[in-house]
Amino acid sequence: MPLWTPGPRSVYVLNNYGANPSDTPGISVVPGASDAEGAWTASGLGVLSADVYWIKLHVHSGLTSTAIKRHVLDIGVDPAGGTSYAAIISDILCGSSAGLASGGAPGHQFLFPLWVAAGSTIGVRIQGSNATAGTVYVGLQVRGQLDQPWLNPYGRWSETLGVTGSNGISFTPGNGADGAYASLGTTTRECWWWQLGYQISSGSITAEATYVELAWGDASNKNTILLLMHRGNTSEGIGSPINENLLSCCALVRVPVGSNLYVRGRCLNAPDTGYQAAAIGIA
Repeated sequence: MPLWTPGPRSVYVLNNYGANPSDTPGISVVPGASDAEGAWTASGLGVLSADVYWIKLHVHSGLTSTAIKRHVLDIGVDPAGGTSYAAIISDILCGSSAGLASGGAPGHQFLFPLWVAAGSTIGVRIQGSNATAGTVYVGLQVRGQLDQPWLNPYGRWSETLGVTGSNGISFTPGNGADGAYASLGTTTRECWWWQLGYQISSGSITAEATYVELAWGDASNKNTILLLMHRGNTSEGIGSPINENLLSCCALVRVPVGSNLYVRGRCLNAPDTGYQAAAIGIA
């Protein structure tokens, strides 16, 4: 008879969503304007009282109607429990994020199995493209103090491929068919967990749906890692109602060092212009 081995439970769970449910969970962050880095903003989680192994990120409500709002977000840590943050995950592509009240496009969500030591504080900052910075809401949840940490893989390093300034790599989704792959770059370490960020650099976004696919391989052969589904609204807000990157069965894919990452899209009709993507690997 096979022996049953339970998975690890997170005893320590902390979030910054607020005491009561609302359409604006998280903290309000002011991006930098005109492609400048914004100031670090404390996450609202306080000083961590236990080691953390999971970080869940939700970016929303960063849109402005008729405006181009490209955003890249950094997560920083101060191990001394202060406000002198150093980035542990850089350039998370997350522009034009829709608000939660929009329903079909609930902003951008990410999940990172990354270790942060007890006694640390976490902060975030955003680089924005628009001269009018506006605000973005950032929700964070961390989990730690696992009862069986040896059963939970976690990383200590991250790598972002495809970001320059506030831009990701441009790609053109196909119209009712898969578009051509665009290269995001080449890995410098063997990463085993992947997240996909995307945005649309446009002041006129339609209410279309598009699959955005992350893959690795070479010029002839591609291996799909995961899939998001873009949903836009006519207030220039975007987000993904299908988030395979939040599932370990999809995001946990070992990719060798020196591998090429690719992105492509498939739209239900003629796609909007300005699609961009980037990938984050954890090692």
